[in-house]
Amino acid sequence: MNAFSMEQPPSRSAKKRAAKAVEETAADLVVLGDADFRRLTLAGEILEAVDEVRRIKAHSARKRQLKHLAGLLRRDEDSLQQAETFLADLAHGRQRAAADFHFLEELRERLCDPARFDEALEEVRRELPEADAGKLRRLAESVRNHKDKRAFRELFRLLKEAHPGHL
Repeated sequence: MNAFSMEQPPSRSAKKRAAKAVEETAADLVVLGDADFRRLTLAGEILEAVDEVRRIKAHSARKRQLKHLAGLLRRDEDSLQQAETFLADLAHGRQRAAADFHFLEELRERLCDPARFDEALEEVRRELPEADAGKLRRLAESVRNHKDKRAFRELFRLLKEAHPGHL
């Protein structure tokens, strides 16, 4: 048999990197906000361990329980995969929300710029058909002509409400 055809076991460093990645996943689960934690669908023992670590305030006890949680996750591949998927989806959702927020801010800026208003209004009609174009026009004119900060905020609120998903 050829020596290259035999699979080599993972190196010690690779094992350490994998263990560290599981500990980071466990740490990410522990710092979830309450709303996200309630959406977490993990097995009973692991969910209880996450909740327990969340309640512990003492540094060394918390660190010890976090290592215990990581050990539970290492033994249950399905739960580990589920946790990683949940955290990745959460991060993706946050990135999407941030991108949408920046898109709306930039669109508002263009609506308030007289040179780019028509192009921006056309984009609003195309991308956000629920938006009231007449109201957006009046608010943008108020911002341009009177430096109206209330109209500036209201313009963003209207764009946000018309955006699918409402950020």
